[in-house]
Amino acid sequence: MKKIVKFSGIFVLIILFACSNKSRVEYNDKLTILHLFGTPYERGVFHGKALKNEIGKITGKWINEVENNGKINFDTVILEFYSTTTIVDSLKKYTPELLNEVKGISDGCEIKYETILAFQLSEEIEWFLNEKKGNKCTAISINKSAKGPTIVAQNMDPPLYLHGFPIVLHIIEDEVESYIYTFPGFIGLDGVNSKGIALTCNGISMLNKSNGGLPVSFIVRKILNFESPSDAYDFINQIQHATPQAYILGLADSAICLECSDLGCVKYETFPENGVNLHTNFSIANHDFNKNYIKLLNSFGKTTQDPYFCPRFFLAYDLIVERDYSLSVGAIKDILSTRAPDIHPINNGRTYGTLIMELSESPYLLISPGRPDEVDFVKLNFK
Repeated sequence: MKKIVKFSGIFVLIILFACSNKSRVEYNDKLTILHLFGTPYERGVFHGKALKNEIGKITGKWINEVENNGKINFDTVILEFYSTTTIVDSLKKYTPELLNEVKGISDGCEIKYETILAFQLSEEIEWFLNEKKGNKCTAISINKSAKGPTIVAQNMDPPLYLHGFPIVLHIIEDEVESYIYTFPGFIGLDGVNSKGIALTCNGISMLNKSNGGLPVSFIVRKILNFESPSDAYDFINQIQHATPQAYILGLADSAICLECSDLGCVKYETFPENGVNLHTNFSIANHDFNKNYIKLLNSFGKTTQDPYFCPRFFLAYDLIVERDYSLSVGAIKDILSTRAPDIHPINNGRTYGTLIMELSESPYLLISPGRPDEVDFVKLNFK
């Protein structure tokens, strides 16, 4: 009997090993995790097939939103977008492997490649239509110290029509493993990798865009495929940015907040003496303001020299000060779960998920796929 048990155990291990390098779907309560192996195209095909129905629903809502806001046929919008920008040229130059993944998603879900690619560029198409709705995301970080490792966290608050099917892409490659939070059919919003690199992003629409820069979703994925912190930092600083964005680049020894626009990236530190950063959706250090924003300020009798007002920023600022800048995972959970005041809460009706990424020797992701005071956090470790 002992020999049979021993043989059965070996057989199970062989089965597990044989299946361990094949893509699969894991359903974890309200969160769907795609464990993705293979080439970028193969990963994309699996993604597209596994979530075909969900991708069809969410892209359908997005297409309706584009047409309703732009008062123009969707195919006309994307044709004009592709023909009047050189963003696709930047994608071919910097991220051809991700274009292959997008092609795989398209083939897997049987939606036109041009449409699925445009979905990845939804932020860029928003500014193309001049229909920025405003963002409500909140990001916090604390540097590594004697008290603990670097922590990077974010409430991701996209428009409501993109809600409904929270997913994590768990991408397994030879040297780098990553967890990326996103929508079905979309290559990435934010996340963390096994080398201790994390990235959050907040839209800062008052800065200048670039018709030929690299889009946000592709920047996120490119950064999270780096092994070297210095390579990740150099890349985000050297590329041209299609959409103005405040990134917090989390590294093992520190977290760096960068406000990026057409002119480049400017470093911003909220509490430099305490190693703490906070950002919402107003540019503070980068003054590459666009004409529309300056015009808007002028209409209220304001100039770019006047202080900015973001209720969520000041609310989170005060909560950090109250905690004497000591930000544990628990403290960050509490801050990002705050619902008061009703008018501008950190945790609001558009909160699609909360990510807390600890960049210790064994990095991990804590994720609540919804409002963090309503949906339990799931801990995702790397293999």
